[in-house]
Amino acid sequence: GFGAFVGEHWPDVRLSRPHPDYGVDYTALLPASRAVEGATVQVQLQEAQVADGRAVTAVKDLLRWEEFARHAGRGLLVAAWRQPGQPRFFAMDSREARRRAALHGGDAVPVPGAYELDDLTFALLWACASLDTGLQDDDQELTAAVAELAPYEELPSSAVSREAAASLGATSHMWLGSDFCARHILRNMEHLPDLPVFWTREQTGSEACPWLLFDHKYAYLRATRDRFDGGPLSRMFCVPRRAVDGSPLHERVLLMLAITLMEATGIRVTVCDDPAYSDVEGFVLGGPGQAIIANWVRGEGIWHVDTARRASVLSDFREASGHAIAHSVIDAPSPQGRLRALARYLGIDWPWLQGRCQQLAHAGTAGLLRPRSRHLSTAGVDAACAYVGQAGENNK
Repeated sequence: GFGAFVGEHWPDVRLSRPHPDYGVDYTALLPASRAVEGATVQVQLQEAQVADGRAVTAVKDLLRWEEFARHAGRGLLVAAWRQPGQPRFFAMDSREARRRAALHGGDAVPVPGAYELDDLTFALLWACASLDTGLQDDDQELTAAVAELAPYEELPSSAVSREAAASLGATSHMWLGSDFCARHILRNMEHLPDLPVFWTREQTGSEACPWLLFDHKYAYLRATRDRFDGGPLSRMFCVPRRAVDGSPLHERVLLMLAITLMEATGIRVTVCDDPAYSDVEGFVLGGPGQAIIANWVRGEGIWHVDTARRASVLSDFREASGHAIAHSVIDAPSPQGRLRALARYLGIDWPWLQGRCQQLAHAGTAGLLRPRSRHLSTAGVDAACAYVGQAGENNK
């Protein structure tokens, strides 16, 4: 059944059966990590038949369906195909399921075959539900914090502690730091004398998933590319072996997709594995005499931004970026070659990921994820999936 399937694939998910259930078969508590807070999702199971690339459920108990569809929180319709041997499960956001049911007279819900539950769709559901819940919980307080922290934009450097927005949760701190650092870089990039090199601090999927889902991140990537007219920008990561080995597959898939999004935007990515560079702050190096510091990942506060001109700091940045270029574990002349090498390093089955991303790119991920927060978007996820899928088509 569904409980055994989830327990086998994602043992950190905690399932319970509510009583009375009001149309909910399972309450799923998604796990927290060091970077994201986890989330609770209400699940209703429906029997389904698979045909023409879709899993079609027949709504037999209209009362239970209406009770489930009225739930205010995040819900997931899971279409179960009890084929001989291994059952298969297909998921759709409850709001999207309600919309599609209305289009089919209220008695059937077609779920795209691309939404089959596996490590790719679970990764996206886990990341979106976790970020969405954290941002929704803090919506008013986050808006107030943005206004209160706005004066820092006038300063050339700042380091803001978490006590400055103490009422906010970890996800809202992530969003504040990410948004402020992106705008700090864009404001200061025009003063850099040379084509910049970016150093990025994410090492895990939970740290990297904001690249895929925060609405400003994909826009920021495109803005940095456009600022230099599509010039050969590069972005560097340090992902030690221990970070890979300590991450479940769904987190490694998220890191893979985040890096894919950068390559899809025309930014060359290098990845070094030397843990000695794990604590280098996020920076943008633009020539011999100047760099921008912008860090919010694994920082002590919400963010730290500055403009660096001290010779010793610039020397450290040049050493880190030089090492990443000389010792990249994904070095290859083409984006497709780098992504295949990254998949090998992360232990991801590249042909599987290509095929699944092709399917998701065709179906779109909005019906699976349906973010509630205005600060989230599926545009980055869709762009990353499309790029992996196209890489697969190019290799046929």
